Amino acid sequence: MKSLLILALMVVIALLAFNYLTTGELKLLPGGSMSGSESELNRLQGDFRAAARDYREAQKAVAVSGVDATDAASAALAEIDHVEQEVRQYAKKASTPELKAAANKLLKDIAQYKLDVQ
Repeated sequence: MKSLLILALMVVIALLAFNYLTTGELKLLPGGSMSGSESELNRLQGDFRAAARDYREAQKAVAVSGVDATDAASAALAEIDHVEQEVRQYAKKASTPELKAAANKLLKDIAQYKLDVQ
């Protein structure tokens, strides 16, 4: 019985972590009440986080084992550039000031990340 409770707790924690990494929100289940525009912005945030994570992993591979991971790092940075362009387009067509502000914040986060990794 105790192991079943521990397993259930681990599943809940895994769901929370997955949803936080993909949507940026700490929820058990992804929000289904978002509009199409909000979900698109959340997707872009998730894409940025995934590409940033891929870049960090490539850098760790170089630091730990000396493996040449320049292709993986370059691909991750290219993905970040692609996401940045999508966010710029999204910001131009954002339907509400709140969405435009959120898109601009994401653009600032991306710009700061690019400065940090250079």
